[in-house]
Amino acid sequence: MRSAWIVDGEIQHTAFVLRHKETYISVNRPSVPTYGSDVKYFVETHPDFFADENKAKYSRALLNVGEIRKFKIVFSGIELNVNVEVEPRDVFTKSHAGIFTRHKDTNIKTGDRLYIESLGDDISADELLLEVRSRLIDISKLEYCELYS
Repeated sequence: MRSAWIVDGEIQHTAFVLRHKETYISVNRPSVPTYGSDVKYFVETHPDFFADENKAKYSRALLNVGEIRKFKIVFSGIELNVNVEVEPRDVFTKSHAGIFTRHKDTNIKTGDRLYIESLGDDISADELLLEVRSRLIDISKLEYCELYS
């Protein structure tokens, strides 16, 4: 994780923020055989991801997205169903994946407006994404790992 995303050993909400028009949060999957070399390459080429002065450790947020695949968000008294899915995105490395947030099978992006039929109006997707970030922080576990082992 980028050092700016951790304050006093706590993961900050900025760790799970989508940039404008992004459709997913980038993650790496430890279950993929190339995970170690993928992360090593990434951290070595992005110095702000080192977790120590000696450049021997990195930090990671472990997530079990499966715990929150589907959840309800109450907005203006209306329950909305939101899905969170992890999909391989091996355009960079084999272990790379994306955490997508969907409402009615549509990817939610920052700046989007979502039409809610029962409200007869649209709402800001940013409010839904804020709740998703909160849920991701709730299930994340911060670990410090040796880069060279």
